[in-house]
Amino acid sequence: QSAGVADRHAALEFSASDNSFILRDFNSPHGTFVNSCQVQNAAVRVRPGDILSFGTAGASFELVVDGAAQVGVGMSRE
Repeated sequence: QSAGVADRHAALEFSASDNSFILRDFNSPHGTFVNSCQVQNAAVRVRPGDILSFGTAGASFELVVDGAAQVGVGMSRE
């Protein structure tokens, strides 16, 4: 709950096909921001270290990925 954040504001999705994260804004009235750049009704690829914020007065979050949790990394052959 924060000023300017809608009930269905945005989604952060993992794309297994290219091992990346996608931030999708659902045309929120007060915007979604990646590194202070507004994303409006669009989807953008985000990387670890990017700063995500939601709404005009929303808190900021840094995208952090635990290396052990990454999908498709370190396959071995026998």
